[in-house]
Amino acid sequence: MKLKNKIKFLVALLIIGFGAGTAQAQFFGFSVDTAVDYTVAPDKVTGGAVGIIHPIGFVPNFGYTQVKFKEESVDVSASVQLNSDVTITSYNIFFNIPFPVVAVSLGAGIGEVKVESSLTGYGNKPSVSKPVVEGFTRVGLPFWNFIEFHLGIHAIKVASKIDSGNSWSTIEPGVDSVDTEKDYTGTLTTVGLQFAF
Repeated sequence: MKLKNKIKFLVALLIIGFGAGTAQAQFFGFSVDTAVDYTVAPDKVTGGAVGIIHPIGFVPNFGYTQVKFKEESVDVSASVQLNSDVTITSYNIFFNIPFPVVAVSLGAGIGEVKVESSLTGYGNKPSVSKPVVEGFTRVGLPFWNFIEFHLGIHAIKVASKIDSGNSWSTIEPGVDSVDTEKDYTGTLTTVGLQFAF
């Protein structure tokens, strides 16, 4: 199912569920999200987000976001390929904003993107890291007093472009002739559950 169809389905679930429950007082708990899509990833992504929630007003909740994906292979020559594994991690704080019927969370975080590259025929995997900042919102629908289904949108900004082939240019001269620089700034979509107890 394409991302656009998945988002339409999730929005429909949220609209249908408006009558299913009302927002209740916040309790201690945790949230678990899975990554659905990252806009600059060429294919499937793994990872997601976790968070710890509490009922103390004006004190932020804490969370962690991680997304991993493989970059498309770059043909350096007929027999040599450059492969890259990308990992984005962020530690964040967020607040739960009380609204009738729906639950809304707003948060921000800092972290890093790490790109490990490998070249056909070589065993080592040099990596390049850059800092990232994250801003996100989650909109959820509470069911009963202890569970919430939510959709999250995470805007992730990387400090600058990353050249995954730069480490290999002195070893394999053909790397200089291909474009290996990319900006990993994008939007991460997550779906998940929050449990309170």
